[in-house]
Amino acid sequence: MKHIFLAISFCVFINSLVFSQTDVESLVDLGNDLIKLNNYPSAMEKFDEALDYLPSYAPAINGKANLLILMEEYKAAGKIIETAIKKNSDYPQFYLTNGIVKIHKKKFKNAIEDLNRALDLAQGENDKIFENKVYVNRGAAQQKLFEYDAALSDYSKAIELNDNNPNIFMYRGFLYYQKGNYEDALNDFNTVIEIDPENPFAYYNRGMIHTKQADEDKACEDFHKACELGNKNACKMVITNCIDLQ
Repeated sequence: MKHIFLAISFCVFINSLVFSQTDVESLVDLGNDLIKLNNYPSAMEKFDEALDYLPSYAPAINGKANLLILMEEYKAAGKIIETAIKKNSDYPQFYLTNGIVKIHKKKFKNAIEDLNRALDLAQGENDKIFENKVYVNRGAAQQKLFEYDAALSDYSKAIELNDNNPNIFMYRGFLYYQKGNYEDALNDFNTVIEIDPENPFAYYNRGMIHTKQADEDKACEDFHKACELGNKNACKMVITNCIDLQ
């Protein structure tokens, strides 16, 4: 009877090992695909299934934490990722995710420390997507701390790594606007509109620049477009600033 039990246990172990090698990564990939489809419950099921088979699998842990961030469950995400860092302190993605959690918690200096650590650990990996995410988030944290030059530098580095993401141009354009660099801001918002012609925030922000430049016709044209695309602030600007120009 003892030999039979050992044989069964051995078979279970072999099956678990085979699954972990061939299928856990696929479960995580499927979870990430489901996130893109906004199917969060099914994505969570896939990450949990992967972790049932391989509890220490870092991409599954990180994927679950990022999903919790999307679900605005920042406390739960932070708890998962901080526990993961204690067990695996050399995985760069954990520090990126922890930095994002801390940005949402408004702990900007702590976020920058984690994002710096993420870059240090990722040196030599040449992962442009990862570096892009770190620079964007570090720039956001620096912007919140009014460290505008550092934030601009990080946004520009992120754009060098990926010049087809309208959000980064949006962030940098708004920062230029905050600094009063209206021409630079205008160029970035124009780029956003080139990449994403239906972006209401880009039209609204561009309209605000035209207002600063006393070009009321262009400003109202942008406010009308932004309002049509659903930007409520633009609609208010149309009512208060543009009715008499029609």
